[in-house]
Amino acid sequence: MGLGYKAVVLSGVLTALLFAPLPARSDDVADLKTAFEQLVKALNSRDLNALSALWHEQITTFQPNSPFPLDGPAMQRRVFQSLFENAESITAIPINPQFRVVNNTGMVWGYFTLIIKPKDGPVQTSFLRSTFIWTKADGKWVELAVHHSRIPAGD
Repeated sequence: MGLGYKAVVLSGVLTALLFAPLPARSDDVADLKTAFEQLVKALNSRDLNALSALWHEQITTFQPNSPFPLDGPAMQRRVFQSLFENAESITAIPINPQFRVVNNTGMVWGYFTLIIKPKDGPVQTSFLRSTFIWTKADGKWVELAVHHSRIPAGD
């Protein structure tokens, strides 16, 4: 084998290594789990400041009660502030959440039981399928996109 062949093979191997997705480090997954737990805690305690601290500046979400996206932190704040002001309590219970990290993208998916007690009405219980997309910005996991969909009764 000539030097030219070895150089081509070495170049190919180095290129593959440079552009291959990095495997998730266990501390990335642990940090993502911690961020997700903080999100659930902020929602359940109706702490808008703690909740919004976990949002990326370009966050977009689809909530279970609306067919329209909430685009951006300002719209998120308005909707969650209204929810918090009109609820005696909110309880989000994750059911077997799954976590995956690829490079600087984290994904959490699973099911939720969402229990809301409005100030002027009976308790509302919903069952949701949820997907959360996170990104690591400045060393911190922040939510970039969220999609919740209701699981119809009886399913």
